Amino acid sequence: MKILAIGDSLALPGHGNLYEDTWIYKLKQAFPNNDFITFFRRQLTTDVLVTMGGGIDGPDRYPKGADCLEFYMPDVVIIQLGIVDSAPRLLYNWERFSLQKLPSFASARYIKIIKKYRERNINNTFVPPEKFELNIKTYLDRCLIRNVKRVLYVGICYPDKDMIIKNPFIGESVNLYNKILENTAKDNKVFKLIFPLDARKSNGIYADGYHPNQTGHELIFSAVSASLLETL
Repeated sequence: MKILAIGDSLALPGHGNLYEDTWIYKLKQAFPNNDFITFFRRQLTTDVLVTMGGGIDGPDRYPKGADCLEFYMPDVVIIQLGIVDSAPRLLYNWERFSLQKLPSFASARYIKIIKKYRERNINNTFVPPEKFELNIKTYLDRCLIRNVKRVLYVGICYPDKDMIIKNPFIGESVNLYNKILENTAKDNKVFKLIFPLDARKSNGIYADGYHPNQTGHELIFSAVSASLLETL
């Protein structure tokens, strides 16, 4: 079977992990007779599901987002996205765009001032909740059309106390976005949601507050592999 895995930096090596420590490597070893296709990039959001590749004007006539579905026609999809979408940000989109045009010393000075006088805003995220929901539902509709057997979603990790100190509203935001996923799972027959990473229930699972360490990757692997066994 073809298994397409889509994820951000939480699925990649780094933060003290080798590739051999990652949950995707462990899955490949555990299910050697299946074809694993990976689409992992740092700072990835759910926008990629509906924007990367394709377009009805192209020769393939696939919708936008085909790099995450139609170009591969997978039997199973595994998704680990959402922390980049949901984390409250200090800068607004227009500020980030403007700072890219400034010299590095000027942008660094501006950010230093902003950090001193502004708090992170739960209403300022890379992907607003309503857009996040639309991205997920649009993608799932396409999965149904393409006869995907299972979309397995690794729920957004609940960060530990160190991360919450740095970003006080991140826990509240993660809960909001995970609730969107939970409500979506109730209405879709191919969508399965799992929550292997939750610092409120497990200690010592992160390298820096939200990136999984070796223990965290093992938790993801165990949860995903159990769900795959139900599908394959």
